[in-house]
Amino acid sequence: MDATTVGREFQKPNFHFDWTEYIVFSLVLITSLAIGIYYGFFEKNNKTNEDFLMGGRSMSVAPVAISLICSLVSAITLLGKPVEIYFYGIQPTLIVLVLIPITLILMYILVPIFFRLQLTSAYEYFEWRFSRRIRVIVSIFALIHSIIYTSTCVYGPSLAVEQLSGINTMVSCGAIFIVCIIYSSLGGFKAVLWSDFLQGVVMMVSLSAIIVVGTWEVGGIPYIWNLATKTDRTNLFIMDTDFRSRYTFWTSIVGGFFTWLPTFTTQSQIQRYNAVPTLRESRLTLFFNTCGMILIMLLCSWIGLILFANYYNCDPVTTKTITSSDQLLPLFAIEVLGRYPGLPGLLLAGLTCGSLSTVSSTLNSTAAIITEDFVKYYKPDLSEKQLLIISKTISITSGIVSFALVFVIAEINKTVNISPFSTMLHGTLLGPIFGAFCLGMFFPISNELGTFLGLISSIFLTAFTGLGNIFAGLAGKLPDQRLSLRTDGCTLVNQTGENIYEFEKTLTAFSRFSDWKQMHQQDSFLLKIWSISYVWQPAVGVLSSFILGLAFSSIIAIIQNTPLPKVNECLLSPHFLKFWKMLFGQKYLNKMVDFTSPLYTGNSAEKFKCSKNEIIKKNESTTS
Repeated sequence: MDATTVGREFQKPNFHFDWTEYIVFSLVLITSLAIGIYYGFFEKNNKTNEDFLMGGRSMSVAPVAISLICSLVSAITLLGKPVEIYFYGIQPTLIVLVLIPITLILMYILVPIFFRLQLTSAYEYFEWRFSRRIRVIVSIFALIHSIIYTSTCVYGPSLAVEQLSGINTMVSCGAIFIVCIIYSSLGGFKAVLWSDFLQGVVMMVSLSAIIVVGTWEVGGIPYIWNLATKTDRTNLFIMDTDFRSRYTFWTSIVGGFFTWLPTFTTQSQIQRYNAVPTLRESRLTLFFNTCGMILIMLLCSWIGLILFANYYNCDPVTTKTITSSDQLLPLFAIEVLGRYPGLPGLLLAGLTCGSLSTVSSTLNSTAAIITEDFVKYYKPDLSEKQLLIISKTISITSGIVSFALVFVIAEINKTVNISPFSTMLHGTLLGPIFGAFCLGMFFPISNELGTFLGLISSIFLTAFTGLGNIFAGLAGKLPDQRLSLRTDGCTLVNQTGENIYEFEKTLTAFSRFSDWKQMHQQDSFLLKIWSISYVWQPAVGVLSSFILGLAFSSIIAIIQNTPLPKVNECLLSPHFLKFWKMLFGQKYLNKMVDFTSPLYTGNSAEKFKCSKNEIIKKNESTTS
């Protein structure tokens, strides 16, 4: 029978978890707790602050690679990515291609610098390269981002979990934070990594189960793909150059590059790069991380097409059967997967794992930032045992603070959708910080004041564009670029089965809203700026921080007209040093770069490290 002629009874789902669902869900929480208890009380090599924050820098590749994936893929990704495909087609899937050049850049340009410096706090780099002041500023911005973003990543999915399981949003948020606080503060970095390993496996199993069963139930691969093709959802090469277009070839490739790259240089990620013994193993973790990330993105994209094929003629968002598009996947689990005992519970477990991994990564990374960047500075004589107690206390406290912020996020969510809010946060803080990293590593001419001015200017600029986008969206002034969805195939009924409203049997044309530009032709210049696709927000942050920082540094160097303090070669990219040498010659480079610092060479050439004390000593002598 042709699917377009079939009406469907579309009602508020009345689904309740049974014991199989709760067993699947509970096993994840109990196992995560058990891992924390084991590493907290029974693991012999987990007694120092270095063990607590870095796992003794002796972790194997597998748990670190899976943990990298988990720290980058939140529950918001698992819920939000399929919805984007449902509304806009598979164009965003093209973003997986940028993960390949990103990985190569990390492997051969960025990570070798982080690894040879053996950083614990990622932002130690800024003190060695510029000054203590820059380090403190960046650390504060990073802390603000991680704590607020974590609250957002837990609250958003918990709303969907409430629909799926009936568990109150705040109760599920509280359970996630309690479990994470216990196993993170007891077992430290090792517990976080191995819990992430478990949670990564659960996420992959849940996504795979949804795809296998969902594809079968909806009608099979050919049916899903053909329906998506007929409705213009399989176009990967939309070459529109308008920055307001939400998804195009350019937003996926260029915008996606700048969206993802900063996320790989946060405290959580740099801790993981340095948690393995050798640079070769660090590169291997990146390789396997990329393979996993690409797989998850492709799975989420296919789930989006499954959702569309199931609801293509009866959109639950339009019919207001659900109150938020983030509830689309849980609704599918209730209606379609609910016939299979344990599957809705598996989805709930997968979403919970996404939240658990985000929270545990934040608790551990926050402890590393505060302990290394602040506690050790003001209390340099503390013993390892005292530092360990302080790190655990910080981990617990940051969890409590982050949970308290969930209630603030709940109030914000009443007026502002969580997705643009989290994107604004990401672009406003992570983008400028990454731009400052690039400035320090690539350009010897960059200096403290120039970097500071570039960083602050960039944060104000991205906050202006991000907040403008949010408020313009609240006012209904942003262009609606969603592909058309239909309601002609559904009949809304109440819980007793009584027909209370039947939608018009009028087919809505499947077309990309190509006339949105004409509709918004008279928009003011400011509104057009605010209408720029959210994918470009991090690019604005990265490029403005980098370009403005370089410009300010150059102007300051010219105005001061005095020799700049030499930069230790260990703080610069070797590849860019070769480039500058080829361009200007060694003699000119010697005026800006200090090539005389001793290097420590271990048993393997991969393990050479710059002398931290020597770098700090030279920096102090040049700035005094």
